Amino acid sequence: MIANKMSAEQAAENWDLPLAAIYEAINYCENNRELLKLEADEERYRMELLIPPHFHPNFF
Repeated sequence: MIANKMSAEQAAENWDLPLAAIYEAINYCENNRELLKLEADEERYRMELLIPPHFHPNFF
């Protein structure tokens, strides 16, 4: 799996984490895609409530 154009080994080195932690994170994401999508959708919704309409990217 490649994320942010990095292999698991590169990510471990970049963030100074054990390779096992990278694989654990990958496994969590793969096994919880729906939950992560729901959380991202909720966060996006909450952020849109905080952005004044005239600053919203879809305003123009």
